[in-house]
Amino acid sequence: MAPTNDNERPNPNEKVLHVWSKPIAEGDQVPESAKNPDGTPNSQTAFSAAVSMIKKEDFTNIANTPCARQGLLTGIGAGAGLGGLKFVLQGNAAKSANWAVGFFMLGSIASYEYCQYLRRSEKIQMKRHIEVVTQNKKEQAKKLAEERREQQRIEEEQKARNRAWYKIW
Repeated sequence: MAPTNDNERPNPNEKVLHVWSKPIAEGDQVPESAKNPDGTPNSQTAFSAAVSMIKKEDFTNIANTPCARQGLLTGIGAGAGLGGLKFVLQGNAAKSANWAVGFFMLGSIASYEYCQYLRRSEKIQMKRHIEVVTQNKKEQAKKLAEERREQQRIEEEQKARNRAWYKIW
């Protein structure tokens, strides 16, 4: 739940938008002991905090991440192929290994980002298709309602015509 008053600190696991719109409180700032003499935050503290957030499950579930499998396989193929080609052409194993690692990284990142781009564009297209289908359904419902009204008007006119012009009292 969101905090009820402004002085109450929010739960860090909370996903509430208004929590992020508040200014940083003094207690939330980097302590003076974690700063360098020039006033910038100590990079060792930030790096160790970042490393401490990595869990073992992050590596065991990498295959479940969208596009990761394709990216890694493309990177492995690019690294092995170009690293092997470099070794065949120059014969230096250390340089070929460096080239292989470099092309592995480059191929993996490029393939992963391209796959993510395709996923985003597909998501946008799906939203557009859904909007078109909903618009068509609205138009069909409007047309059907108009046809019903017209049919009802025609039936009322026929009833009025079939009614006798005289009244017996």
